[in-house]
Amino acid sequence: MATDWTKIMKPYPGRLITLPDGSEMEVTGMERKDIDSVCDALIPNLTYHKELFDLVTSEIITELFLWRENRPIWELPAGSQFCLVGRVNGEIVGVTNGGCRDPKIGNSLHTTTLKRGLQIGAYLWPCKLEHYFDVLGVDTVEASAESAIGSRKLFKTYGFTEHPYPDRYSHFGAILQTMTKPQWDRIKAGKLVGEKLG
Repeated sequence: MATDWTKIMKPYPGRLITLPDGSEMEVTGMERKDIDSVCDALIPNLTYHKELFDLVTSEIITELFLWRENRPIWELPAGSQFCLVGRVNGEIVGVTNGGCRDPKIGNSLHTTTLKRGLQIGAYLWPCKLEHYFDVLGVDTVEASAESAIGSRKLFKTYGFTEHPYPDRYSHFGAILQTMTKPQWDRIKAGKLVGEKLG
C-alpha cells in the first residue's frame, strides 16, 4: 500500500535564533510556492567554489525543482521532501533540506549558507534534526558528509555512526551515517538553540 505523505509531512513550527553578531535568524518551513524565490536567492553560491558551496548549492536547487515537479529525489519518494529556510530581516541566509525513505527513516540531503562566519549552517542542522525526530517522528536519520567541513563540524560532533551500513553510499558516493532518536535526545539540549515559534 502506498504511503500517503500528505498525512505524514507536518509543518515545521519554526525557531528564532540569535546569531553571533546579535541578529536574529527565523527558521521556518518552506512551501512549494516558495521554491523559485528560494532558488533565486541561492544563485550567488553557484560561483563560490570553496568547501564545495557551488556543488552543494547546485544539488539543492535541483532537489527543490524535483520537489516542485513532485518527482522522487535520490530514491526518496515524491511527497516526502521538505526544506527549512533561515532568514534575517526577511533576507534568506541559509537553507537545509531533506526527505524520508519511509515514515520512520529520514534522509538528510544538504545544508548551505549565504553568509559566512555566523555559524548559520551549524544552527540550521539541529533544526532539521528537530523536524525529523520531534515533528515527523522518524526513528533514524541517514546522512553523509559531502564536504570536509560538514564531516568535521557536524557529523563527528553530533555522534553520527558509520558502521551500520558499511556498504551503502549516498548518491554522491559518501558512506551513509546514521543518528537514532535516543542519540538525538541525548545531545538535543546542547545543540538546539533559540526559541520555538509554534
